[in-house]
Amino acid sequence: MTSLDVREVGHSFGGLNVLTNVSFDVPAGKIVGLIGPNGSGKSTLFNIINGFLVPRAGKVLLDGTDLSAMSVEARSRAGLVRTFQTPKVFEHMTVIENLMAGAYKLTRSGVLSDMFRLPGARRDVAMMRDQAHELCRRFGLERLHATAAGLLTSGQRRMLELARTYAGKPRLLLLDEPSSGLTAEEVSQLGEWLKTLNNEGMTLLLVSHDMQLMNVASMVHVLYFGEIIATGNMDDIQRNPKVREVYLGA
Repeated sequence: MTSLDVREVGHSFGGLNVLTNVSFDVPAGKIVGLIGPNGSGKSTLFNIINGFLVPRAGKVLLDGTDLSAMSVEARSRAGLVRTFQTPKVFEHMTVIENLMAGAYKLTRSGVLSDMFRLPGARRDVAMMRDQAHELCRRFGLERLHATAAGLLTSGQRRMLELARTYAGKPRLLLLDEPSSGLTAEEVSQLGEWLKTLNNEGMTLLLVSHDMQLMNVASMVHVLYFGEIIATGNMDDIQRNPKVREVYLGA
């Protein structure tokens, strides 16, 4: 089980403060939401958490370990993985190949073993292929297993990205606007899958403008001009006068 602790994080670009003293936590085994209007600093905060940016102040801890000196790759190997607003897939690779790529970091064989097709590498490839077919079945991609990812619909790409991320067995998953470009039916399906992943022990931090999807979160933080202005469940957030003023336009 994993917990994320964001402590007094601040960041600026030039003279513009984007984040100011942002603190919140994501308890192990929970789905936590982060909402806010465009320009509130959500993407900057996500980039700091997963290592694309170094904060000007504060720190981020995963299970109590300071991530400051860890690269994006090291954080991924530690179990912290993110998705993107536009699904990132290898367009010229098939669905199965995409899913096998997601599991590669879990293998024990190295590059040289792969090049010379040593027994350990062959076993790893067979394991990854079996797992990829199982993920196709679980995520509704079975009939598309041999299809190039570039030919998939937006919803199918999102499910492929989620399945590929799952293949790497992350402990904490950061989801950046995962419902972008999806139909209402696909958003509903995505919400059920997020609850399933959470029930299997995965901790999730979810950024979304979609209030239907945000209902899967047990706790929601509201970011406005780089500061957390409210925290609570969705009922609390929707009733909060300040949130209604600055976010919901009431």
